[in-house]
Amino acid sequence: MMAQIDADNSHPKPDDGKIIELEPGSQPLVRVGEIYGRAIKYTRTFGLVEWVDDRRIYHVEWFPAGQVRRVDEETWRGRPL
Repeated sequence: MMAQIDADNSHPKPDDGKIIELEPGSQPLVRVGEIYGRAIKYTRTFGLVEWVDDRRIYHVEWFPAGQVRRVDEETWRGRPL
C-alpha cells in the first residue's frame, strides 16, 4: 500500500486529472513491454501498474497509457500478485 501512495505522490504529470482507482475485481491484466502486471489506477494519459519481478520484488510504476496493453489470462506471463 505504501508503494501505491508513493506512486500517487510521484505521478509524472500532476496536472493529468484525478487519479481513478480500479476495484480489485476489475483490475485488468496488462503488459508493458516485457512487464506483466495489473492496472490498478489511471489518469487521462497514464496507467499505474503493479507487478512482481523474477526476484519476487513488488513494483508499482506509472506508464504512459499508450504503452499499457490489456492481455487475457492465457497470454499473461506475470507472477501472482
